[in-house]
Amino acid sequence: ILAIPAIPLTASAGYLFGVSGGTTVVLLSASIAAAVSFIIGRTLLRGYVETMLEEYPKFQKIDGAIGREGFKLMLLLRLSPIFP
Repeated sequence: ILAIPAIPLTASAGYLFGVSGGTTVVLLSASIAAAVSFIIGRTLLRGYVETMLEEYPKFQKIDGAIGREGFKLMLLLRLSPIFP
């Protein structure tokens, strides 16, 4: 949710809780933060994003494509670092 570097928090979790405990804490907290950010973006900030989209027709097309085939687009985005 906050734009802060994750490396110091990850390293401190490993130091405080050990390797396995720190990994568990980091994975759990990162998943919760991603879910909360997604919910905020889909509900509270959706109106703001829609007003921004009115000014840029290319972004409207991207938003429509994500609405129609979001899973496939997100899968391809996740695979893009593996297959350039």
